Formats: sequence, C-alpha cells, structure tokens
Amino acid sequence: MAGRLARRWILSSGALLGAAALGSAGTPLDEATSCGAGEEASCPGPVEDASAMLQTRRGSALAEEVSPQLGPWHQADKDVGGLGPMGAPSAQQLEAARKAADAAPMQELAEPKVVRSPVTLKMTQVKLPTPWIGGYFWTRGYESIPGPTIRVKPGEKLKIILENDLGPGPGYEGCDMANANLGFFLNPDTICALNHTNLHVHGLHVSSKGKGDNIFRHAEPGKKEEFLIDLPKNHMGGTHLYHPHFHHATAAQAGGGAHGAIVVDDPKGSLPQYVEDMPEKVMVLSLANIAKIMRLEAWSLGTVAKGDVAEQVMWKNSAYPDWRWNPVSGTIQEHGSAASDNWGLDPHVLVNGQYKPKLTLEEGKWYRLRFVFASVEQRVEIHQVEDAENQADCNFQLLAKDGIYLHEAPRPIDRVFLASGGRADVAVQCKCGFLAPRPCHSNLNFTAVWQPMGMMGMAPTIESTTNRLFHIETKKSGQPHEKHLETFSVRRPCYLVDLREVSVSRKNRHKVELPMLYPMAVKVDGVGSPWGHGTPPPMATIPVGQVQEWHLQGIQYHPYHLHVNPYQIVKIWSDPYFLPGDWHDTMLPTNINFATVRVNVDTFTGKMIAHCHLLEHEDNGMMGYWQIEGKEGTKWPGASKVDPQCYDGDFPGPPTPRPPFAWR
Repeated sequence: MAGRLARRWILSSGALLGAAALGSAGTPLDEATSCGAGEEASCPGPVEDASAMLQTRRGSALAEEVSPQLGPWHQADKDVGGLGPMGAPSAQQLEAARKAADAAPMQELAEPKVVRSPVTLKMTQVKLPTPWIGGYFWTRGYESIPGPTIRVKPGEKLKIILENDLGPGPGYEGCDMANANLGFFLNPDTICALNHTNLHVHGLHVSSKGKGDNIFRHAEPGKKEEFLIDLPKNHMGGTHLYHPHFHHATAAQAGGGAHGAIVVDDPKGSLPQYVEDMPEKVMVLSLANIAKIMRLEAWSLGTVAKGDVAEQVMWKNSAYPDWRWNPVSGTIQEHGSAASDNWGLDPHVLVNGQYKPKLTLEEGKWYRLRFVFASVEQRVEIHQVEDAENQADCNFQLLAKDGIYLHEAPRPIDRVFLASGGRADVAVQCKCGFLAPRPCHSNLNFTAVWQPMGMMGMAPTIESTTNRLFHIETKKSGQPHEKHLETFSVRRPCYLVDLREVSVSRKNRHKVELPMLYPMAVKVDGVGSPWGHGTPPPMATIPVGQVQEWHLQGIQYHPYHLHVNPYQIVKIWSDPYFLPGDWHDTMLPTNINFATVRVNVDTFTGKMIAHCHLLEHEDNGMMGYWQIEGKEGTKWPGASKVDPQCYDGDFPGPPTPRPPFAWR
C-alpha cells in the first residue's frame, strides 16, 4: 500500500505543479459526507461497469446531442469543423470567441423561477454555457443552473423531494479508502461516487436529524429521497442556499452547478418600510472553474491508478469534444497538446446562469440585491469599476451577511467579499453623473481569488482573475430620488442575540484548528482526524442550551462552515469586511488567520457538522462534527436577559423604541 500511495501522491503533486499553467486548475478544494455503520449512514452499492459512471440513462443520445456538427465525443482522431490541426483550437480562435461573447447583445438579468413547498428537485445533466471559449459543458444540476429559488416562511415545514436522475455509477468502492483516511490534499482517492447525491440546506437553523438537514442520507442513481425541513417559528428572514453534500462528491456536484437560493421571508413589519418596499433581485453567482471540475471527473474514474487519460463523458465541451484531463501531467489534453490558461480556462462567474448580463435600475431608487455565491474553492470580491467609462455613481449598503441582519444596518461598503457558500444582502442606489446621458452605464466586476494554503510556513501564493460580473444600466426615473437609508436594528430571535458581552464558562471554550497543509482535518482542542470512510467519533461533545466560545485558527485559507447554528464574531483583527458583532455560517477573512467566535447552541441536538468550505478540502477529509447532547428544544435562558425584546415564537411585532436618554 505504501508504494501505491507514494505513486499516487507523486502524481497528485504533479497535477498541482502541472496545473500552475492553468491558474487555478490544480488547487485544493473541499467537501464532506459519510458512509459507514450506524442508523444514519448507508453506503452506495457497487456497479459492475465502472466505465458507465457518468453515463445517464439517455447516454448515447446525449453524446450525439452535444454537437451534431462535430459528431459523438468518441470521434476524436480527425480535423473537426475548421478548429485547427486535429481539432485543437488556436489562440486566435479562442480570442475570437471571447470577443464575440463580449460583443454579443447583453441579456437582461433573468431571475431563477420561484417555488414553494412542496418542492421537487431533480438532479440530472444540464448545460453550463461557456461563451468565452464557445459551446457549453455538460455538468450536474437541478435541471438548470442555478436551480429554482425556494421561498419559505418562518415556522413552515419545507418538503423537498430529491430525485436522482443521474446514470448508474460506482459508489465508495471507487475510492481507495485506506488512502482517503490519510489526510492529504489533492488526493485522488477521495474523489468518487459522483452520481450519488443528497441535499444540504446551507444556512438554515434547523435539525440535522431524521429527514431534516441530514447529510448522512443519500439518493442512489435512479432513486429519490424526501426531506422535511421544519423551520422554527422565530427563524430570521434571510438569504441562504441549497446544494449536494455527499462526501467525496460535493466539490464536483455543488461546485459544478448543482446549487440554488433559499429565501426565508421576512415577517411583515419586521423591517423598516423603506427596506420592505425595495424591489429585490436574487443573484446566484456560479463560478465556473472548468479545469478543476475536469480533474475531479478524471480522478473519480480512477485515472491516476490506471495511469492513462480518461474518456470523460461529463464535463465535455460541445465545441471541443476531445478535451480531457490528463491526471499525470496535470493539464487539459487535446490530442497530445496541453491547454494552458490562454485557452480560456481561467474562472468565469455566471449570474443566474447568464454570462455578463445587464441589470436595469431606475435612477435614485433603492434596490435589494441578494447575492449567493457557489464555487469549488475560489472566493470573489465584487466591486464597481472605477474608470472613464463609468457614468454612474452607485451607493452600496450592506444589510445582512449569511442570511442574518447586522445589529446596526445598513453599513456602507465599497466591495462584497464572498467565500464559497457565502451570501450578502446589499442595498444599491445608482445615480447618473451631472453631464452623463440617460440611461447611463457602469459595470460591476468580480475578482476571483485563489488563496491556497501556506506550505512549510512560507507566505501563500495568491492568484486572481478579474472580469466583468454584470452591467448596470441606470435609466431616468420620473420620481424624486429616494433619500439615504436610515440606520435600523431589527427585533431579533433569541438564538441571535448579541453574545459579545456574555460570560462563557471555561468548559465551553475550545480551540478549533484547520491545519494549513496536513492533515485535511478539523481539530478541536487537538482532537480530530481526516474524515475518510465511515462516521468518525465527534470532535467534541457539547450541551444544548448553552453558549460556546471558539478560537478559530487557519481561517484565512479554509472558510469555516457550521451547520445548524450560526456563529458571531467576537474578536477579529483589522479586517475590512468581517467585523466584531457580525454573524456568519461561512467565513474566510481577507487578511487574518484567526478569530474568536461564539455560538448559541439552540434547540437542536445531534450532529452539528463543521468543515472547510473549499469543497475539495472537504472531500479530502477536512470535516468533523460537534455532538450536541441534552433535551431537544432546550434554549439558552440568558438570551432574554441580554435582549428582553428577543422572541422565541411567532414574530411579535417591531421592537419598542428606546426612550430618549435623560440626565437625572
């Protein structure tokens, strides 16, 4: 085993080094889920023909449909459609494709369709448009990218039927679990079972047991599963998301296109009228890291063990059907030619599945943008372009992060920072310059940042790509400009009261570590091992109905995501976006590697999953869980002392205004 492992690790490292030419192609990811003994776990069964892993039941028909002009994917040994020798596109052709995509008429931003309970989500093959290189890729998704937006009310039972319409494919027998438990990053033995799936409602404060937000359940190919998500009556309104969370397959599925928004409705009267009246735009940002997902697909087929190049069915491009990932050289291979970053494989971000769409706003009017970000690993920074072509001045005000309102909102910002799985609710108002025409125009750009782990204590390497996210067209309004937003504070559920001044007992204080390089694990007080095969023991056992304080380390390189309960930042040093008092369930600070957070462990017992939300890291094993024990439904009794106006049942109405201060 040691020799096989050494060979696999050398090849993995080669993929990392070879992928340097691709920018982000060989970087770490993360994800998690489990299979093993116990009531909550079930293992995918074997499949006789592993080569059928990525074939759907429509198999050959889909292959032909990819490109009637170019023929089936297996037709790979001749010149095709004037693409150059042996089908390889030239740099000039790719540059022409980019220019054509940018010159095409801009599409008005279209929002995903909205659905309410009961909801059926069908996981199947979908097209990911890639106009910057031409054509599209086949990937996995909920019939579209993104999936529908699910809206739900506090106190509602959300019923979701998950149908797995992917073709047959091997389960965990496709992974060498002996090696998967060793905790290496870029480990091909931890990528498998890509056609098995489940569901995670990311950000919701709900139970992780039974048919709830339980990542230990899954739907095999051709099967379906029912999820019943009971939202508490006092669940705060906010912006969240859903995506698969099947361990060893999360990065390829959730990062490849299987994701969508969840919006918990704000109770009537819970917000100032001027916020309630804002028109809303749901904006699901899908970062397309083509080279990364192609590598995951190749690894899932065991190409490192075979030492050859896989014939990939999923993640094949309609314009260049012969592209595939070479796991030995760590490059995109096309008849022997390696594709580098000038082949258009650098990351691009789609907005609601659209490439650089147009958002039309009325001048002087406030709008609410609900940003939801999905990627395998990279984070994005969203900012307005400041150049001579920018004709509008847009004012951005932060309302909420990760679905939880700021204690005092809004907060002026000049950019939004989102890690994989992060959300932000932003109010925006645009005005045209004094001499600018109407309509006037401006752009919002994204910078996709790959910030890998530091190695051997050396400073990390940061690679970034900047491009346009969407275009803003500000048209003349017949109404007076709306005034600046006044500061407000919402009436808070008791599970979200301010914990900064709370006294936390010593037994409830812990150190949480996400190691820089090795092992791929989450550790609590030094305890924790890579999550490979089966369900490991808990990192720690904690009581329900009490406040925890955790000192997080390693969070500049690993976004720390927590299921079931959000956490509040208590201490953090010199970060422009993540401030003390803010609440998160996923956090990746921009320039600091540690922070102190507090958690109100409210109501729910069972397993509270914690992991790095760089999804390949999660698949590599950087995941664990807190075992919450005690009586289900127990709440922290100190919440009403901290905030006498907090509530545990239905929303009781706006907070009572504080009386003016008077000298005595």
